Amino acid sequence: MSRFFVSGALIAALVALTPPAPASGIGFTNDKLAYLTFNAPVQVPGATLIPGTYRFHLTNETTSRNVLQVLSNDGAIVYAMFNTIPDSRTKLTPEADVTFLETPAGVPPAVRSLFYGHEYGGYQFVYPKGGPNMIPEVVPQPEISYTVEPMPVIEPPYEPVAPERVAEPSEEPAPKLVAEPAPAELPRTATPLPVIAVGGLTSLLVGLGLVLLRRRTG
Repeated sequence: MSRFFVSGALIAALVALTPPAPASGIGFTNDKLAYLTFNAPVQVPGATLIPGTYRFHLTNETTSRNVLQVLSNDGAIVYAMFNTIPDSRTKLTPEADVTFLETPAGVPPAVRSLFYGHEYGGYQFVYPKGGPNMIPEVVPQPEISYTVEPMPVIEPPYEPVAPERVAEPSEEPAPKLVAEPAPAELPRTATPLPVIAVGGLTSLLVGLGLVLLRRRTG
């Protein structure tokens, strides 16, 4: 009896000192805590996560084991909380594993399911009606402004003057033109003989006319 009592006490002591078996997956906690780091944006139900490290865990591990919550690395910010449905796989992994849904080019991939290490069962994310976003994000462009500038003044091309065309300045001043005064009377250029002859001829003609006039009247 004493030997049985000692053996039972030793067994009880070993059970009490042996640490409990760790839960499957990352974190070794009952709420399925896992730290996942993404190197590119990914979609989860209700949010798009930028590159970084996030905490995934069950919201209430005692009453509801199908609601997951996504928090920041330090647990200060809650990014998303959503329902899940059971999922399964055929190949085990030692660490947590994530599968993705196919999305068009330019759209962040959407997380489909989360599996914890050494577990066949996993958590498939339930997206809102319509599923994850499949439309590339349209980045708004800044408002474009412009101003109208005046037309530039175009000057004619410069033509260099040939050296021979350049007039060199004269050292002597140009002579000044002085107007000569007009003569007081015109100079005499002929003798008075023609005038005397014309006068005599005129007197002769007048005399002949008078003689003829007397004869007709007599």
